[in-house]
Amino acid sequence: MDKIKVFVEYLHENEIKKAVILKKENINYFLERYPPNFSVLVFEGEEGILYVPKLDYEMAKKYEKDNLRVEIFEKWEDIFEGCDGIEETLPIKFLKHISKDYKIISDKIKEMRMIKNKSEIKLIKNAAEISDKAVKYIMENLENIGNKTENELAAEIEYVMKKNGSIRPSFDTIVISDKKTSYPHELPSNEIIKNILLVDIGAVYEGYCSDITRTFLLNPSKKMEEVYDIVSNAKKEVEKHLKEGVSAKELDEIAREFMGEYKEYFIHSLGHGVGVEVHESPTLSIKAKEDVVLKEGMVLTIEPGIYLKDEFGVRIEDLYLVKKNGFKKLSNAKY
Repeated sequence: MDKIKVFVEYLHENEIKKAVILKKENINYFLERYPPNFSVLVFEGEEGILYVPKLDYEMAKKYEKDNLRVEIFEKWEDIFEGCDGIEETLPIKFLKHISKDYKIISDKIKEMRMIKNKSEIKLIKNAAEISDKAVKYIMENLENIGNKTENELAAEIEYVMKKNGSIRPSFDTIVISDKKTSYPHELPSNEIIKNILLVDIGAVYEGYCSDITRTFLLNPSKKMEEVYDIVSNAKKEVEKHLKEGVSAKELDEIAREFMGEYKEYFIHSLGHGVGVEVHESPTLSIKAKEDVVLKEGMVLTIEPGIYLKDEFGVRIEDLYLVKKNGFKKLSNAKY
């Protein structure tokens, strides 16, 4: 799929003469590589124009192709002159430059981003392989984990990912232990790791993200082992139903019902799409505004979790490519 061609056709069909894209992730999506720190993508006529500062011009020329050229950015008035297509996240300060009869283009980009093409899948797979290596590093060093602080391990994980090609973490690295694991998105501290360790990490490769969570039982109680097994098996139960044509809400419901008496402690959605952003459409939740039917080419997480306040929490997460009759796992670190 030629993304630029598809988007230009959409603009023509909706009588949008000029569209301006500022959101870095959306620019990344159309380029399929990480854009310069400052860049603006404009669609006008039959092509896209990437505007960059003069100091980035020679470097950015490598992005050019048949329907995309690179130009030097000079002033905002020129960028927005005649603009009638904008993202919903456009800063207010730019509204004075655009047409009064503008249309929002964000929903179309969101729709396009849900289905990944072959090159995008390869980039996400590369990102997943990087985070897999970080998980492998943890497993190879479990004997020494009890001597480290959460911050120390987080730094080592980010070093491993950077060393293997990650531009940066795809979100703030989560490395938490003991009672802190009962809070899904708690951040690491200088506390020594003990009893149970939850690691939620992601890499960014050419602007495309990965997302993986592992829970390690270091000195577990019987209750920890019981909850771990329930979460692990809930994930396996969802995998039995994961394929094109299944609704996102249905998958979330399957995981919750499998958890039985623990389902009230599953306090977030089952998963989400992953691409140029680590959280994007679709959302796999019974509370989602719309019930998305999964399609081949979607990349998403499955991440059931149980969180017992002031005790501990368990989450296990992997990255999946939806296929017509099943799925392909893109993250493959053992657990």
